[in-house]
Amino acid sequence: MKSVMNARICLVALGLALGSYGLASAAAELSGAPRPAFPTDPAKMVAPAGDVSDWLETIPLFRSDLASNHALIAALQTIQRGKPGDASSADNLHARSRVKQALSATPYDADLWLALALLESRYDPRGPGVIEALKTTYFTAPNDARLMPVRLDTATLSDALIDPDLAELVRGDVRLMLTRRVEMKAAVLQAYRRASKQGKEFLEQAVKAIDPAWATTLRR
Repeated sequence: MKSVMNARICLVALGLALGSYGLASAAAELSGAPRPAFPTDPAKMVAPAGDVSDWLETIPLFRSDLASNHALIAALQTIQRGKPGDASSADNLHARSRVKQALSATPYDADLWLALALLESRYDPRGPGVIEALKTTYFTAPNDARLMPVRLDTATLSDALIDPDLAELVRGDVRLMLTRRVEMKAAVLQAYRRASKQGKEFLEQAVKAIDPAWATTLRR
């Protein structure tokens, strides 16, 4: 009798646990925000409006795609409202932490890696975090045209090009943008105008090697 009673208690407890999880999952689904398109204009980082729930990050059992969607929105919002000198703010630190946690579940998410690179570039432009995050966007989405303008801008604006491997990856983006995605030449020109001194020198050399005739456009 005692063993039967224990079995019933265990089944009831399991049923309650599954029911609670089902209700929580439904709540997570209802509160989940759709995944935003990654902005293509690095000078105008437009993020979806509205608050995003951060309670999903405290419970790792819920769907990782919902958590990554919310982390991306939070990161874009942080980048959009960021101001010079506040890169070490609690807002920036929380956004970086949230993106890293989401990436632990979805390490193949190129959008999140690029968002992390942007956050890291504001936190420490000379730090390894920018370089590693940018590299990973190339490894996870090497030919994703959506990401090319922002990652080119991020690489040439920060000091990330000191890494020779990353410089070669960026050079590949420039080649694709000038030869196979000619509509993106404007993005190359915009990146040049925003680039650091080192970034400008890099783009001048890269463009001259790929399209010497168009290279003169950079200095106009």
